[in-house]
Amino acid sequence: MKNVSKLLLISILLTTIGCKNEVQNDTPVVVENGASAEISVVAEPKATPKSLNKITAAEAFELKPSEIYGKDSLPKSKEVYAVIVDWALNNNKTSIVAFKSGEASFLLNDMDMQFEKNPQSFNSLSISLIEKAEKVLPSFTPATERTAPEQNQMKIYVLTGGGKYLYENKITEFKKDKEIHDVFETASKLLLESRKAL
Repeated sequence: MKNVSKLLLISILLTTIGCKNEVQNDTPVVVENGASAEISVVAEPKATPKSLNKITAAEAFELKPSEIYGKDSLPKSKEVYAVIVDWALNNNKTSIVAFKSGEASFLLNDMDMQFEKNPQSFNSLSISLIEKAEKVLPSFTPATERTAPEQNQMKIYVLTGGGKYLYENKITEFKKDKEIHDVFETASKLLLESRKAL
């Protein structure tokens, strides 16, 4: 019984001390000249979105344009804001995502390649890839999901303000359509630049 009384007394004392400290912390801090210091509340900083060159192809496909761009810069219905190119060749799988502002990121055989800052050469190639994909948008079909390409196949996803589109074919078939082949070549050059930048 004595132990129970002691425990009860100790818990009451701890509670009283805790309350006393809370009250003391709420009172203004007194400065030497007698004036009370200002108490300011610091708000938690908002989580900043990832830089576009840190967004992977998988993330880009799932994000809505409003999650990437502000209200003033939202892409229009048929305006291309990103292109994702996935291809599988000789048991190697590669993914590129390029944004209209010039950023790009890469995935090579499940190895995420990200650069602190994309080299200047990425910018012009990324923008060119967007422009070339926008020209051939009528050749694409609407897409709701992103699936891995089969061996020796390439899939090009075009993300617009109004939806996602896909063009897929065997890599050897890309040469048959000059404008589609231009998209393929630009994506290949962008990949080559990423390897040089390593």
